[in-house]
Amino acid sequence: MPMLPRRRGGFTLAEVLISIVIIGIIGVAFTKLVMQQSRFFTREYGAQNARQVARNSMNLLMSDLRMVQDSGGIDSASSGGHTIRVIVPYQYGLVCKITASATIASLLPVDSSAVALAKYAGYAWRNSSGRYTIVTPTSPQGSDSVQSYATTSDCTGTGSGQAGISTLTINGRAGRVVSLTPVAASASVRTPLFLYQKITYTFAASSAFPGKYGLYRTPSGGSSEEIMAPFDSSARFKFYVTGQDTSQTTVPSLYNIRGVDIVLNGLAQQANPGQSPTQVKMTTAVFFRNRRSF
Repeated sequence: MPMLPRRRGGFTLAEVLISIVIIGIIGVAFTKLVMQQSRFFTREYGAQNARQVARNSMNLLMSDLRMVQDSGGIDSASSGGHTIRVIVPYQYGLVCKITASATIASLLPVDSSAVALAKYAGYAWRNSSGRYTIVTPTSPQGSDSVQSYATTSDCTGTGSGQAGISTLTINGRAGRVVSLTPVAASASVRTPLFLYQKITYTFAASSAFPGKYGLYRTPSGGSSEEIMAPFDSSARFKFYVTGQDTSQTTVPSLYNIRGVDIVLNGLAQQANPGQSPTQVKMTTAVFFRNRRSF
């Protein structure tokens, strides 16, 4: 009996076409899922990055603004609140003696790096009303800078005409006796004073992220540095004034400024195609004195 030929296994054309269509549908669905997950990751990473920009800049600002005094602490501000210049103390002391040409002061110990990094812009002494009188030298980085004073007994001695103020040494950091010009003729012996630097903070076009804003820090007599970016153009400073609970963008009389709102609207460094960068809105406030009016 003749043997029948064995049928060869395989797929029909219809089966192949159906398989291709099914694989295509699965592939399209999987691709969409991957793209959605990628967009979600980019958006979430962008939000995290924007929050980090806002928080880091807040920490940097606070280190200076928390030192600002309650009267005259801001001596310059731009319309719209994109720029402020603050007077920041970096070393404290007491008046020892007033001469015809200089104020002699005993300064408390401070970390040497704090003094080295600071850009001296003048000093201020506390007057009888409890506020500080600002003394601005004509050349703070030149002849009017802080000078060592050789006759330290004028501060430390207890004799006639001597202040009787002891200098301190803490953890290897020693106080010092200095000569400051111009003279604060109305200051009294043992009056508190501080050395200060002037620091300008500005929200301006970023050099690191074109088309976005950056936060710049510029000490008087020093170089400008973009310390954080990117920000939205709405980032700015707003001002609290005497007797008001809400801040304002319009710059008031500088003497009336009691604190600032810092609007830190950070942006993500990257964005999904066709979408704007993720923005995280953050606002923090610094009050130079915890009272509505004084």
